[in-house]
Amino acid sequence: MQAVIGGNNRYPSLQSIADLFRSQINDDMSGATGTPGEGQIATNTSPFLLSFMNSAIRDVYSDLRNVGDPALILDNYILAGIPPLAEQDPAVRVTLAYTGYNNGFTWTNQWLLPISCERVLQLWERWSGSNDPFISMTQVHALPGGYQGYRMGVWAMEQNAIVMPGAMQMVDIRLRCRITFPDYLNPATLDFSHTYVPILSCQNAVVAKMILLYAKRYAPEMYPMALAEDTRFIDKLKLEVVRQQQSIENQRTPFGEEAVTDMASWWWQL
Repeated sequence: MQAVIGGNNRYPSLQSIADLFRSQINDDMSGATGTPGEGQIATNTSPFLLSFMNSAIRDVYSDLRNVGDPALILDNYILAGIPPLAEQDPAVRVTLAYTGYNNGFTWTNQWLLPISCERVLQLWERWSGSNDPFISMTQVHALPGGYQGYRMGVWAMEQNAIVMPGAMQMVDIRLRCRITFPDYLNPATLDFSHTYVPILSCQNAVVAKMILLYAKRYAPEMYPMALAEDTRFIDKLKLEVVRQQQSIENQRTPFGEEAVTDMASWWWQL
């Protein structure tokens, strides 16, 4: 999920975030153009404003990802028609990255990890051209070296990319991941009034983090108070997420080697 651009929206706009930030630092007077509230220091074209905004939004996303906010989950991302290997070879494995897909020998940009993907949560697969349900793939710490079958079967994360054994039949892959907010805020092309941060009621938390950065740079004596405000606002957002999640039956995900399927036993499923 990237920033929502254009149209009426219930999400906070970058303009509302910038205006609140200027009010907090007492810079909401008229600026060079005479427009009320545009500020004289933290203007929309100020380099530090955009840097602070990027950092604050990233930090809010990180805090909410850590409590499993459903708003920051991308699901049912389909990578269709991944081609089969030419032959079985234990030395070959395939890679799915932000830059493209590698079949063990060459790269193509036909299949990509979504640019907003921060953490891959789960993968499923099915044979291409079928209407079959997707079958869950098993995440492992390291791929076993063995002959490929008719499914990928397992996957691992290496260097921010998904690695898989490859398959002898064309497959579709379904992906579920946690997302981040990509940095693309450019003052030359950005419409603050019609660009939105897609997290409901997040402006107070974003601005609190911007104030924290501002205090660190310009008013160190205010840093403890700014830190307390940052904690207060982000805790309120996280509490809403946690209470929403508590309305659903949850089960703890196993951790460590006990949670990993024996790599020697998965091949029979292929």
